[in-house]
Amino acid sequence: MTDNNTYQPHQNLGGLLREHRLRRELAILYPALVIVGLSGTAIAAVWTAWRWLFAFNNYGSAAIWRWTTPALLTVLAFASLGILGLVLTWRSRGLRINLHSSGMVYRQGRYEEKILWKQIQRIHTSAVSYGFSKYAWGAQTILRIYLNDGRQLRLTHALTDMSGLAEFIKSQVYPDLLEGYRQEYNQGDPLSFGPLILTTKGIQRKDQILQWEDLGSISLGRGILSLELIDGQRIRIPAHQVPNVEICTQLIEHLRARQGDNDNVGS
Repeated sequence: MTDNNTYQPHQNLGGLLREHRLRRELAILYPALVIVGLSGTAIAAVWTAWRWLFAFNNYGSAAIWRWTTPALLTVLAFASLGILGLVLTWRSRGLRINLHSSGMVYRQGRYEEKILWKQIQRIHTSAVSYGFSKYAWGAQTILRIYLNDGRQLRLTHALTDMSGLAEFIKSQVYPDLLEGYRQEYNQGDPLSFGPLILTTKGIQRKDQILQWEDLGSISLGRGILSLELIDGQRIRIPAHQVPNVEICTQLIEHLRARQGDNDNVGS
């Protein structure tokens, strides 16, 4: 196990290519929440005690709750803020992702896990927008990575350059996954992408079959996979429900262009 300041590369993963740590602003914000929360709790507790004594000495015990309730609520608010800061600080301690040519190393505190690219089976991408509809002012990427042994890993925008991290991981994982999908299709097997199943006849969604020749444009953006039929009907599917959504989009475009032809996907 390495310490939190010195990274010892894993030789069997190849050289270190990229490193992503906890964003600097969050590394400052989380401890600041602890300080503000605990300081505010202490001050509010003193204020509560003063109001309790004042109410008791001047108005009697019947007035205590009326006088101390606002102060007690302030204590609870600051205590909650401090607890939140403690939880966030604890969960993000030593957070770091090191990317290598053959895999990645995930570190959080004393925990460390090595993951080979070939172990990754599915990647779910979520795009979280801030704002309302077309007035959204920002978006963040969240990755849920599923391994072939059932384990999963969740990467969020708490890491530096999350978009670049997501693109790099996909660039290492998707080529082998795409080849696997091609081999399955060539063998006549349907390809399952969550709510969508790609077959030689078309796309199966629930009890509906979308024939390849009936499919118009396909688009992927703002967290939505959109399928438009030639009759004008549009089907919108949240991208995070579709594993390896970029591969799914690529295969749909390819198979639609062939209009359901049964030739090999790679031909």
